[in-house]
Amino acid sequence: MNRRHFLCSSLAALTGSRITNLTFAADAPQSRDHLLVVLFLRGGCDGLNLLGPANDKDYIAARPEWLRVTDAGKFEGIALKNGYNGIDMRLHKEAGALKELYDSGHLAMIHGCGLQNGSRSHFEAQDMMERGVADHKNISVASGWLTRTIEALSPYGLLPAVAVGGELPDSLLHSKVAVSMSEARDFTYGRENQLALLKRLYEGSESIHRTGKLTLDTITALQSKLPRDGDGKVQDYTPEKGVSYENAGDLGESLRNLAQIAKMDAGLRVATVDYDGWDTHEGQEYRFSELVSEFSRALSTFYSDMSRFHSKMTVVVHTEFGRRLKSNQSEGTDHGYGGVHMVLGSGVNGGKLHGEWKGLANEHLDEGADLAITTDYRTVLNEVLTKRVGLADTKSIFPGFEMKKALGIV
Repeated sequence: MNRRHFLCSSLAALTGSRITNLTFAADAPQSRDHLLVVLFLRGGCDGLNLLGPANDKDYIAARPEWLRVTDAGKFEGIALKNGYNGIDMRLHKEAGALKELYDSGHLAMIHGCGLQNGSRSHFEAQDMMERGVADHKNISVASGWLTRTIEALSPYGLLPAVAVGGELPDSLLHSKVAVSMSEARDFTYGRENQLALLKRLYEGSESIHRTGKLTLDTITALQSKLPRDGDGKVQDYTPEKGVSYENAGDLGESLRNLAQIAKMDAGLRVATVDYDGWDTHEGQEYRFSELVSEFSRALSTFYSDMSRFHSKMTVVVHTEFGRRLKSNQSEGTDHGYGGVHMVLGSGVNGGKLHGEWKGLANEHLDEGADLAITTDYRTVLNEVLTKRVGLADTKSIFPGFEMKKALGIV
């Protein structure tokens, strides 16, 4: 391998294999500046343990109290206002920060949400959801739903789409503008002389040369936006006054990095963050409590840090599926269907539960085992894209989907 090939392959490795076709819609008008953040709870979050009907006799009969929210005692849940009629819906006891967002009117929750023709396979369910489809016949769609969203928006900024972490999720599959990064300060390639050398190597009219030069220009521009001391050393990111990510865990660290990127005025329109670990087949009581606590605190901290952006930012929280109603023999729960999805932002019709709740009696369950899905996840996303992000329609985003009735989330 010669030096030129080595440098080209190294640059591709730095920016991620899916950014090798990086392009900019330089002439596109900037008509919208709303930021959409998609937080994916990977592994299948147990929505019935996160938000449960404490007084439902079928719920009580199906699970030991350490796998449900109760109306009293050690596992007493946090009561919510504006729930489903006659149902004492409560959040997990570790979700106090979510309760505050809910009471502020900024957080809406949808129970029984997900893939209506879903799968209990993590791979299949995540694949369908990230491609914006709901059944196997459309799973071959070539790109991710966020990729198609970005294309419809035609943004012209330096950094239209970011996946915070090690790689791009399939929701950004085949994106020509998306970048994966863990931290803004690490999005670089060696020293200035190395960057200058690479730019000279990429001079020319060929597509690979233009792509490489644009990538390097992006790196240079972003590095110039980072705060530095008198010696040129990059300074640590400082959140808004009174905000601290100290107790927000790994998810908080990811969201802190996203907050910094969003505030760099680089044209960010779409961002994704993953939070793994929700596949709680065994020992759910301890693991789930930790997950809910970190998720709740991290999301609340991030939202406080982004206070200046509330009117032009929407956070969507979803998961590939929920868990079965009945607990298993390992003090956990197995793969189910309906789960809890959330929408957070100023202007969201928050402080209430959306969607239809049919209950947990056997005749209302899917296959007699799972919380039935009464809201197609794309209904939620469609409302967000058309009423918050600014798209005229979503036919190209969600092939085969027909909007039947809006939930009124926004």
